[in-house]
Amino acid sequence: MSLSFNPNLDQARRRSELAHRVLVKLKTLGLSDDQDGALATLCTDIGDLWSSQLVFLEILNRFLEKSDNWDSIGDDLVDMLSNVEHISWHIDSLKKPLETLAQYSYSESKNTQ
Repeated sequence: MSLSFNPNLDQARRRSELAHRVLVKLKTLGLSDDQDGALATLCTDIGDLWSSQLVFLEILNRFLEKSDNWDSIGDDLVDMLSNVEHISWHIDSLKKPLETLAQYSYSESKNTQ
């Protein structure tokens, strides 16, 4: 199989830094503690979506530049499918927190006007 099992520590750090930046931004603005569940999901899913799109691009580039036989093409297509399913899961997971926090944002906006 064409997947590499070497961890990309730099990418993992950047993913967690992105998730942390989202958390800090919203908490600094005064996001209520009762929104912490939605916030945790939002941060995790945003970080994973960002990272997953990078992985998808790596697989796509490998497919376009290096895959030169049907076995490696099949492996790359399966890897793309797996990655798309992962992205899809995070997109579905992210919808509710986005809606919840958007509604919260608009209600806070009305309270400060």
